[in-house]
Amino acid sequence: MISKKVPKLFILLFTILIISCSKTEENVPLTTPTAQIDVDKLVRKASLINQDIPFKIINEADEDVTSLATFYVDGNAVIGSSFSSDEIGDFEVYGVYMEDGVEITTNTESFSVIIPKRKIVVEDYTGTWCGFCPRVSAALTSLHEETNDITVIAIHETANSFEDPMHFEQIQILKDAFDVEGFPAAKINRTANWQNPHVNSDVTSIAGLDTNLALAINSELVNSELTVQVNVVFEEGSIAGDKLVVYLLEDEIINDQVNYYNADSTSPFYNMGDIIPDFEHNEVLRNSLSSVLGDAIPVTEALTEYITSFTVTVPDDYNIDNLGIVAMVVSDDNSSKNSQYAHINEDKAYE
Repeated sequence: MISKKVPKLFILLFTILIISCSKTEENVPLTTPTAQIDVDKLVRKASLINQDIPFKIINEADEDVTSLATFYVDGNAVIGSSFSSDEIGDFEVYGVYMEDGVEITTNTESFSVIIPKRKIVVEDYTGTWCGFCPRVSAALTSLHEETNDITVIAIHETANSFEDPMHFEQIQILKDAFDVEGFPAAKINRTANWQNPHVNSDVTSIAGLDTNLALAINSELVNSELTVQVNVVFEEGSIAGDKLVVYLLEDEIINDQVNYYNADSTSPFYNMGDIIPDFEHNEVLRNSLSSVLGDAIPVTEALTEYITSFTVTVPDDYNIDNLGIVAMVVSDDNSSKNSQYAHINEDKAYE
């Protein structure tokens, strides 16, 4: 019982408070609660014209909730969980779904529809003992300055009593396959000679042209174990005899280099010494993750991804900060049809 001494105004306020709280508890929210989550790999970063582009949502509880979502491409809802375009262009996608009565919206991710561009493979058969070999190194430096549409591989060999610390154990297989005899030898797309004086236009005239297949590379290094995934897609499907070659390269290896251009005033290596100390060797072939001449690609339908992976233990004497992956598709005559390069721990999309 309330004491008579309690002021009437306090009683009135107390009653109003009780009624007010009671009404609030009975109220139904006028809007649906919402939240936002970040989704990794919501969409493939690049795809070909008319290729199916799947969307996928893994929520924060590591559950696949793709089937619950409605996806919006450039603000327009799409049917199902995929999209394709018959035109090249840049797009944006996000997904919306309900979870425990809460509307969840994902982050917005951009993606592209492309026509693949051809990356030309240039291979340099070389050795630290080879005094004429620096000329190809200089030509490759010039080539890099002119185009990004190349993939360079330097293949080292020990000769007689001249040891090369970057010697590639399977080089004889490559020399036999590609008729390499004297050094230096430079090859375009594996099978064509890049003749001295190594004119840039021999490569740049065909680099970056439209082509009909693309490669993507994704890799992860955990401790010393490197896992590499390669995706390949063909506009019209693979051809019998197509193979996939995957190599591990290393940059910035410092080692002395014999130099026959020390007295040649027209050479970039003029007056650098008959032996150039601490010469920087780049794109050095360290290991073949596939068969050295390539693994057969199974019959693959048009615009359907062929996906394969490799695992290798990286030796302690490799500098992991300077490692990269080369992948190329070659035909039955071992000539390169297209290639891709990526640093390790990089997710390199189709280009």
